[in-house]
Amino acid sequence: MVVRHRKKSRHLRGTKMHGIRTKRKAGQRGGRGRAGIGKRAGHKKELYRHSEKFLGPVGFVSVYQKKGLHHKAINVRDIDKNLEALQKKNLIEKTKEGYKVDLSKLGFDKLIGSGKVSNKLLITTKLASPKAIQKVEEAGGKVEVLQKEELLEENSSSEEN
Repeated sequence: MVVRHRKKSRHLRGTKMHGIRTKRKAGQRGGRGRAGIGKRAGHKKELYRHSEKFLGPVGFVSVYQKKGLHHKAINVRDIDKNLEALQKKNLIEKTKEGYKVDLSKLGFDKLIGSGKVSNKLLITTKLASPKAIQKVEEAGGKVEVLQKEELLEENSSSEEN
């Protein structure tokens, strides 16, 4: 008669502690919680360095962003370079006078003057730098900046909602 039993070497293979649970205390894992992340405990530092769960968000929020004074700006170079792509997406129109661009449709508040302009642009925007206005006008275009009164009306209506 054959006795069937498993070999001793097969016992608890694949488990981490092989059934021995008595030796796993805080000392074995470098301390409880955040303990042991001092001079030599490099194995725990990586857990905390890249995780918002433990340390929270890093950095700060600008005062201008909190008060809604932060403006999203675009360079005249970027508009001039991407005219055809924007026209295909129906974000700008091509007219006899030139390209008609409304920056609020594109998601920008301010026009700044970095780069060259080679096309006629008719731009409507909330804010624009003097350099940007000069470059667009030199190329034969025009920049229409919304008056401060219109901006104040928009801000007051948004605060009421």
